[in-house]
Amino acid sequence: METATVLNMKAKAYAIRFKRVIRLVLVWVVLFLWLSLTDPRKLPIVFLIVPFGLLFTAIFLTVSLLVSRFFPRVTELKRRLVASSLAGLPCFLLLLSSVDQLTWRDVALIAFLSIFLLFYASRARFSN
Repeated sequence: METATVLNMKAKAYAIRFKRVIRLVLVWVVLFLWLSLTDPRKLPIVFLIVPFGLLFTAIFLTVSLLVSRFFPRVTELKRRLVASSLAGLPCFLLLLSSVDQLTWRDVALIAFLSIFLLFYASRARFSN
C-alpha cells in the first residue's frame, strides 16, 4: 500500500514538472513568434509593452524552474523573489534602453539593487 502511495506522489510531481516545462516552452515560443512576426513601428502603442511582459514571464519561469530543480529546499516565496528579481533586471534595462534613458549609473544602480534583493532573499526567514 505504501509503495503505491509513493509512486502516486512521484507521478504527481512528474506531472507538475512536465506542465511547468510545457508552459515554459510555450512562453518562449510565443515570445519568439511575437518578436519575429510583428513590426513595432506598425503596432498600436499598447502592444509595445507585450514583449517586455513576455520576456519577464519567460525569464521568471526559467529561473523558477532552475531554482526548484537545483535547490529543492528553497521555499516557494524565496524562489519567486529570486526569479522575479532576476527576470526584472534585464526587462527593466531593456525598457530603459528602448527609450534612450539607459546610462552606466542606471545599470550599476539596478545591478546593486538586484544583488541586495537576492542577498536579502537568501538571508531572510519568511513566516506565514
